[in-house]
Amino acid sequence: MRELRALVARVAPLRMPVLIEGATGTGKELVAALLHRDSGRTGNLVAFNVCALGESMFEDALFGHVKGAYTGAVAESLGFLREANGGTAFFDEISGLPLPLQAKLLRAIETGVFRPIGAARDAMSDFRTVAATNEYLRELVEAGRFREDLMHRLSGITVRLPSLAERVDDIPELVRHFVRRAGGREIPVSHDAVTLLQETPWPGNVRELRQVVEASLAFAHGELDTRAVYAALGHRSAPGARGRVVVELAARRELVTVLERASGNTGRAAELLGVHRATVYRRMKRHGIDVPTVRHHELST
Repeated sequence: MRELRALVARVAPLRMPVLIEGATGTGKELVAALLHRDSGRTGNLVAFNVCALGESMFEDALFGHVKGAYTGAVAESLGFLREANGGTAFFDEISGLPLPLQAKLLRAIETGVFRPIGAARDAMSDFRTVAATNEYLRELVEAGRFREDLMHRLSGITVRLPSLAERVDDIPELVRHFVRRAGGREIPVSHDAVTLLQETPWPGNVRELRQVVEASLAFAHGELDTRAVYAALGHRSAPGARGRVVVELAARRELVTVLERASGNTGRAAELLGVHRATVYRRMKRHGIDVPTVRHHELST
């Protein structure tokens, strides 16, 4: 994350477009805000979710319209691009933009020139382009779902955000940050609670972790402990899923404990558990425990 922050700081003052790649909940909009804040541009950061509008409304929202352009157009609308004049235009979830609209967006990004609906002449806007996607645009190009020229235009520099699974060591500090932000004060967080949060899978990444930490505070009594975390996880799950959450986490913790007792030797761990060695490997894979690391440890002992 230090490398990521350094990259954002280097890229922010540049004119070239930035493509932010990352799974849902990794903080793409936050990075866009940092890029704009440190860009030195005096205009606004204007965020536009390209999936939020149907094709019929896209041009109007993007380019704006003049008064009387159509029935109901009782006043002029600047549109997204003119609102971002002098600032940053942030296109969120760009991978969901339908093909017919990609050519129109490409021209506007390349030239800064576009025609508001009903206008007699073109308008112009000086904006810096930042786009975000939770899919790889190259794969969409190969699948025929995204224009290659637009992909190249958007990805002057690509910033990739790691998933929370790739930065588990950040969880303790993130937890403390979310506790301070939600409660406005420090409350103790038990070591076991932090360990439990590190062992929990987070498909929703940092956003999901924040929500669970905030929910855990509602169940905490003077300290955010494992009981509060289990309660928060259970109440986020579908009906009947709370028990499965607790069972899966308990099973992972038991497996980790046995592997530690066996000094990382899976054969010895299998004997302690009374199962076949292959079963240990399957459980390690299911619970996200690093199989290659343990095998290397076995070879060295």
